[in-house]
Amino acid sequence: MKNKENTLDPLNRIAKKHFGIDYLFPYQRLVVSNILEAAGAEGFTPKTVINPVTGENEIYDTRPDQIVVLPTGAGKSLCFMLPALFLNGVTIIVFPLLSLIADQARRLIESGITPGILRGGQSSAERDILWENIKTGRIKFILTNPETVLKEKVIKQLNLITVSHIVIDETHTVSEWGDTFRPIYLELGKLTCCSFEQKRAPVVTAFTATASENILNRVKEIVFPGKYPSLIAANPDRPNIHYRVINTISKSRQLIELLKGKGDPVCEYPILIFTRSRSGSELTARMLREQLGRENIFFYHAGLERGEKDKIQEWFYNTRDGILTATIAFGMGIDKKNIRTVIHTEPSLTVEAYLQESGRAGRDKKQSSAIMLVSDKEIPGNSLEERDSPSVAEIRYRNFIYAFTDSSHCRRKSLLKLMGAEYNNCFGCDVCDNDIQEKISGEEEIIRLIRKYNRKLTLRETALILGESRYSDVFEKRLFSIKGYGDLQGWPMEDIKDAIRQLEAEGIIKISTWGLYKNRLQIIKKRAALQN
Repeated sequence: MKNKENTLDPLNRIAKKHFGIDYLFPYQRLVVSNILEAAGAEGFTPKTVINPVTGENEIYDTRPDQIVVLPTGAGKSLCFMLPALFLNGVTIIVFPLLSLIADQARRLIESGITPGILRGGQSSAERDILWENIKTGRIKFILTNPETVLKEKVIKQLNLITVSHIVIDETHTVSEWGDTFRPIYLELGKLTCCSFEQKRAPVVTAFTATASENILNRVKEIVFPGKYPSLIAANPDRPNIHYRVINTISKSRQLIELLKGKGDPVCEYPILIFTRSRSGSELTARMLREQLGRENIFFYHAGLERGEKDKIQEWFYNTRDGILTATIAFGMGIDKKNIRTVIHTEPSLTVEAYLQESGRAGRDKKQSSAIMLVSDKEIPGNSLEERDSPSVAEIRYRNFIYAFTDSSHCRRKSLLKLMGAEYNNCFGCDVCDNDIQEKISGEEEIIRLIRKYNRKLTLRETALILGESRYSDVFEKRLFSIKGYGDLQGWPMEDIKDAIRQLEAEGIIKISTWGLYKNRLQIIKKRAALQN
């Protein structure tokens, strides 16, 4: 029966032939049909609908522009790969990152399709071959980035070919990056509104997994100026992802405990760990290698050479038990389906970014976990509210962190509410499972020791005692005889010191800087409830 349906349905037939997919999901079919109808593809005529006033059948004029919001793992790529095989002209796909271009090229090649890659650093000879292959129809896809496709010479070349479809992938970056460090994104209207001197203007589709109303409005302004694109939006919820927030005073120690499987939760492999900085990804990978004694731990960020990136992507794509530490350069569109755990060592800056990054987990629809490590200093205080005019970015970050770390409300509901999406049920979070973190790792041991020896121990002495160190001054001062010696055995001294400094920053511990108790530690207040 399924084979008969594929014979009758050209979309299913081509999807099966090239991509090994038996059928399209309803949202995929809607998006693909809209593209083909708007582009005037052969065999795809505009729909006829009954006019509610006249009662007559009228042709439904499919809009040539649409914004598509589908959650990660919902098959967005198929929505622009499949139509290209029915269109006479070329499909241009604009990606924010070179890693996404490489990943998409790999997927097309695996499907028996040769893509054309248009990026910086190519020679004139490479470009000439590319344009010739496009003109002769040997290439149906151009994979590119904004910095390259918006160059005047490229636009002139595009005017000489038939462009049927323009795709802006990960379109939330248009707003998030265009207004900050990649202003070239603000010029995308030059491409999407270009006539290319052809009879039919190209269809334009913007894809993303996550976009709030504010982001969508900004995308319309930049990508579709003066136009009225259709919006196709699915609920961004990923039922197979379990969300958890862990408060910490030592990110590195918390990571080690998670990855060593101590307590709950137990992290399943493969694991993707997000850090905000390039140096953070490198240092975290090296620390984990040393502490876990594992070789299959690597890092990835935009500063790597192209060959290094390709090698690491290939390794992670095939590993079943590896750990990758990465910046957001690995956060969009990389199609590894069996990532079981995503850990954020620092909170994402927006709810869209968090859903995008945590959504790397469980693209195979199997149960997966998303864990965020949060320290007190990462939660904005009253100072932001007291300022005259906090930036939009600061306000959005505050709203996201306040909502998601509030342990009195379902994590999933908080995320969906921020996105303006419908919430029905929680399919898994630490709040709804009554499994909220009860204590912060290392805090009880540190506070107990300092309280017992209030204003008597220095930072170094406290770290020596708790870490069961064997330095000479431990024996000279008989620190080994103090109750609490070895309570944080296995913690490096620097991790203990960092945890104490974190408690100092939170106002729980004070290190005197003058007077009789100079450099001595004391407890000055108790911690409030872990979150709200």
